[in-house]
Amino acid sequence: WKRYRGGRAQDLWIYDLKANTSAQITNHPATDNQPAWVGDQIYFSSDRDYTLNLFAMPAAGGEVRKITDFSDYDVLWPSGGPDGVVFEAGGALWVHQPSSGTTRQLKISVADDRAQALPRFVKVAEQIESFDIAPNAERVLFAARGELFTLPAKHGEARNLSNTPNAREISASLSPDGQTVAYLSDASGEYELYLRASDGSGTPRKLTSDGDIWRFAPVWSPDGQRLAYADKKLRLRYVEVGSGNTVEVDQIDTGNEITVYVWSADSRALAYVTTNAAGIGRIWLYDTVGKRKHAATEADYNAGNPAFDPEGRYLYFTSDRDYNMEFEAVEFDYIYVRAQKLFAASLRADVEPAVKLRSDEIAAPDGESKGKDDKGKDNKPAAIDYAGLIDRTVALNVGGGNYGGLLASAEGLYFQSAPSQGAPPELHLYKLDEGKSDQVAAGVTSYALSTNGKKLLLAQAGNQYVLADAKWKTDLSGKLAMDKLQLRVDPQAEWAQMYRDGWRILRDWFYDPGMHGNDWEQIYQRYAALLPYVSTRADLDYLFSEVAGEMNAGHIYVQSGDQARPERHAGGLLGAELAAHSSGYFQFSKVYRGETGMEIYRAPLDTPSTRVTAGEYLIAVDGVDARTVKNAYALLEYKADRQVELKVNDRPSAEGARTLLVKTIDSEVQLRYLDWIESRRALVDQLSDGRIGYVHLPNTAVDGNRELIRQLLPQINKDALIIDDRYNGGGFIPDRMIEMLARKPLHYWKRRGLQPQANPFISHPGPKAMLINGQSSSGGDALPYYFRKLGLGPLIGTRTWGGLIGISGNPSLADGGQLLASTFRFLANDGQWAVENEGVSPDIEVVDAPHLLAAGKDPSIEKAVEVLLAELAKGVPQAPTAPPAPTNFGR
Repeated sequence: WKRYRGGRAQDLWIYDLKANTSAQITNHPATDNQPAWVGDQIYFSSDRDYTLNLFAMPAAGGEVRKITDFSDYDVLWPSGGPDGVVFEAGGALWVHQPSSGTTRQLKISVADDRAQALPRFVKVAEQIESFDIAPNAERVLFAARGELFTLPAKHGEARNLSNTPNAREISASLSPDGQTVAYLSDASGEYELYLRASDGSGTPRKLTSDGDIWRFAPVWSPDGQRLAYADKKLRLRYVEVGSGNTVEVDQIDTGNEITVYVWSADSRALAYVTTNAAGIGRIWLYDTVGKRKHAATEADYNAGNPAFDPEGRYLYFTSDRDYNMEFEAVEFDYIYVRAQKLFAASLRADVEPAVKLRSDEIAAPDGESKGKDDKGKDNKPAAIDYAGLIDRTVALNVGGGNYGGLLASAEGLYFQSAPSQGAPPELHLYKLDEGKSDQVAAGVTSYALSTNGKKLLLAQAGNQYVLADAKWKTDLSGKLAMDKLQLRVDPQAEWAQMYRDGWRILRDWFYDPGMHGNDWEQIYQRYAALLPYVSTRADLDYLFSEVAGEMNAGHIYVQSGDQARPERHAGGLLGAELAAHSSGYFQFSKVYRGETGMEIYRAPLDTPSTRVTAGEYLIAVDGVDARTVKNAYALLEYKADRQVELKVNDRPSAEGARTLLVKTIDSEVQLRYLDWIESRRALVDQLSDGRIGYVHLPNTAVDGNRELIRQLLPQINKDALIIDDRYNGGGFIPDRMIEMLARKPLHYWKRRGLQPQANPFISHPGPKAMLINGQSSSGGDALPYYFRKLGLGPLIGTRTWGGLIGISGNPSLADGGQLLASTFRFLANDGQWAVENEGVSPDIEVVDAPHLLAAGKDPSIEKAVEVLLAELAKGVPQAPTAPPAPTNFGR
């Protein structure tokens, strides 16, 4: 994050190890970091002038001097030596020599075979971006790692259709007759729509030439004459395959991008979904003949996932209308679950509803037909009757659930269902003639249906793909030979393509099209100059980090892709600190306690059968004498989350040692965190004589919401509360959390013989304070902002991180890596930008100095207790005393 000015901007401190004191020696809104002590000077990097440069100051304090004056590249990793400071800038090493005051670039030549940059063959099943199935399922199509492949159902070999190491092909689909592949490729420098023969013959045809923004997947019309696509300019368009002419269907400015669009059976209508500011989706049908759109669903209910019946009878879709309530376990509160239902709208007035009452009748004799004669009937679907379309909608005989992935065949409707949150989706088929659904297969993450409606291509966990019959309870034995999907990767060519793709993703997905004032093409050229020196995938990530940093924004992350990684074997941990003892054994200096029944806080040495106390000795692990190793953890290598046999004694001797069967853990972070919470709570209890409660929130995601209820409930009756937001890692937007913290009793309930009870019972009427620091991040920024806005109490500590631009997902890179772009930004009610790259400032500034923390003190907590006790001295909110029950009723 270049040019950062938030609450986590670093300053320099000096710690006196003899006196056990610390002192802050710089105090600037910019970043000061990477100190190097040379002689009596401290050198460090700082972006006080908005590019990191080398600065220096006397160690005893005094004037700060700027040493270098780079403007294109940052000064990174300064490292001090006896007579100079070495640093990196622009991919080169430089040295500054204080004696002469000169700075020069070092000329270094290192022989290297650049092994990670050599071409190699890789299996690409892990990098499949899209797939499709041939009309009769003879072959399947994959876009994987930037290339197009077809794979036979049974016989033959995989075929690479594209072979473009310098370009990337994505979003591939087969034409209805299976002869042509439509796809997006950046071969021209921007993603354009291309067509090519599905057998790989001939040369591809470039169908569009106006690419300047990210496009979403093209969708074929059933007659193969049109391709619909949407883009990040919030447009929906289609292109005529024959002429290449493009028609704009719609452009939006509210809600989310248009990403769902499907063609009607007669190729005349295009169904798509738009959303309003409240997130309610609505389905529209665009008539390509009349050149206008028609509403297919009401504006009142969220709708999505449109799918046309291939015989032109129905438009299927999902809609949230079944607001099932489920009550939670802790308080009288509830959520709405399984809200979606499946619907079918008759496309014409003469089409019978998809669901109707049934009555068994005597069949007509063979050769006779009951009703109109179908001989000579034109089976081509008729045009849609838009008038009354919404009123011709019925719900299918399927209960409320979590549905998606709708595809229709003549037999009925295929749909995915998530049985529970986080569970793998199941694929179901609703049969029209039977009026019911049943499971096709479980664990289907995505799927495709052949044009003839007879075959399914099912994607399952572990990069497994199965060709199966389109029927209930289908056979899943037809697994494709995914190992045949192999590609010769030229890393340098792929890295160059991914570099441009990453740059383009940031350009097209960042919330501000002005790129925070950056000349984005110039940024591309600046760092592209370093591409020839990229020798590993980690080098490319370094370039990505530099490009992303130019955005001057939070929540832009680089996630690595296909990178060489050493094999790791997790060691087992015991939830304890061990110290070497003169006997050769190891002594338990501290044993961390856990929470019974909570796996996240499982402490291996804190159960009734495995309890160990500080001061005891570790004698052996799995029969190996502890004296045979210098490091106790050598006895626990490769034993994370496994049972081990310990011998433990209260004296350093094997004689009389007891044997414990213990299950190790792979991390002690949560146990150490729990210990820290309890120590903070004990401190607050001691300082306030038990009057003030203490709640720490580690983040605003799952852990933080769990900790809020776990810690708040037993302290809800304290006179005052300290809410500790320090080191809050963020996660969700914390509106639910602040709603709970802000609750005050609305009234009380009086029951016979019992004291009045507040309603809601999780509410707190007393004073509160919130602790913050530079590690209060993202959702941890929003929480104190809300706390102040609702007037809940003072903020105490130091300014927060200042990261309230959010992420909502964007495309990955060819090898599975990703640059996550910030897609939305915090805007205050007054129309001003707030918090981002600034942070939330405290009402009372308190710096938790390192030497005080090392001594076990906590200045922020001490100040919060002082402030709250002063508030309590003014009076403590009390529950009302109930008067005598009324008796005068006119008797």
